[in-house]
Amino acid sequence: MNSSFYNGISGIKTHQFGMDIVANNITNINTTGYKSTSAEFSTIFSAQLQNSFGSSSSDDIGLGSTAATTSFDMSTGSLIPTDGQFDLAIGGKGWFNIQDVGGGHYYTRNGSFNRDGNGNLVDTFGNYVMGQSANNIQNGIVTNENVGDIELTDINNRTPIVLPDELTLPPERTTFVKMSGNLNSTPIYSFDDSGDKIEVSNKAVYRSVLYRADGGKNFLNITFEKVVPQGPTDIIWDATAIITDEDNNELNSKLGQVIFDEKGFLKSSTLTSIDSDNSNVALDFGNGSSGLVSYNSEVEGKAVSQDGHSYAGLKDYGIDILGNIEAVFDNGKSVPIYKIMVVNFQNEMGLKQTSPIYFQESTNSGKPVFIKDKNGNVMQQNITNRHLEQSNVSLSAAMTELIVMQKAFDASSKSITTSDQMIQNAINMKR
Repeated sequence: MNSSFYNGISGIKTHQFGMDIVANNITNINTTGYKSTSAEFSTIFSAQLQNSFGSSSSDDIGLGSTAATTSFDMSTGSLIPTDGQFDLAIGGKGWFNIQDVGGGHYYTRNGSFNRDGNGNLVDTFGNYVMGQSANNIQNGIVTNENVGDIELTDINNRTPIVLPDELTLPPERTTFVKMSGNLNSTPIYSFDDSGDKIEVSNKAVYRSVLYRADGGKNFLNITFEKVVPQGPTDIIWDATAIITDEDNNELNSKLGQVIFDEKGFLKSSTLTSIDSDNSNVALDFGNGSSGLVSYNSEVEGKAVSQDGHSYAGLKDYGIDILGNIEAVFDNGKSVPIYKIMVVNFQNEMGLKQTSPIYFQESTNSGKPVFIKDKNGNVMQQNITNRHLEQSNVSLSAAMTELIVMQKAFDASSKSITTSDQMIQNAINMKR
């Protein structure tokens, strides 16, 4: 009869533990990046009335239950849009790496980040967000703008992300100009002095800026003039390229021809480059139907692009889907300078929770690693900017669990009062 007392007490204690877990889930239902937990119970070692080894039936007496452990639900919570410039959410598995001022590393799904007064990217508690640097900034100047996607290489390359307030992008001279569009080959007619109808040349002008090595600008004008009369098959246009400075002084000129087949597809060009500021600039008119064409159509579809740029100052920062933090300059150029570090664990269920949103590695979780493909290359994980991951707690499930825990708690307490009545009856029988 004493056992029933202790069984009831153990039931009260274990279900109080369960209620604490469920209540904590409900409390953190609006905590960004929170992972819900479940209480797990186990039976307490039982006593055997007699030796029944080999028996097909059991005659053990249970001695109650106890709290065994808690397990995490690591599923991804809902992503909600925010106005935060550096708010981030991970698509799928993975953890942000956070470092405190003492150098301790933590892992979280809470991507509520911002810059502190020193330009460090930090979370809401002032801990540093870790990433991998492109190593392309020196003394506030971008030393390499042709970075592309920054590839994560080694966990030991992690470093706090520092985003300076001032950053300069040096000028880069133009090395090529690309042109595409339709040189309208529809015949144009006029009348000469004697009144005879004659064909006159179609004309089209394409323009482009040419950046110099010192950051200044030159300008390229190419005038295309259709050769008349045309031959029996090819469509031929004369091309005159003229380079001027910012005061419209002519610096250089060059002549050539572009030749199209009977379908209007580009066959060849003799105007392939021109000198600007003592540097060669390649002129790319495309090939075939890609680039310049010469159709019997008024649709131009004119497009001109070139590389190079002038001096530029920092305008803002942006983050792409691969987690590259890009410095955006006032000339429209953007250059990746850091990549947000997203790590994984062999057994993320083995992570040690140190707060509602922070976890640390343990011997059970293993070391932080990058997911790699069969060729050993780090696989990219999608990061959504201006979004945060909500708690994955289901309120309806949590309320149901709370009711179950409450009923089990009440039943355990009832078993104590029932045992007390039985003992009281036994005492009264002796009287």
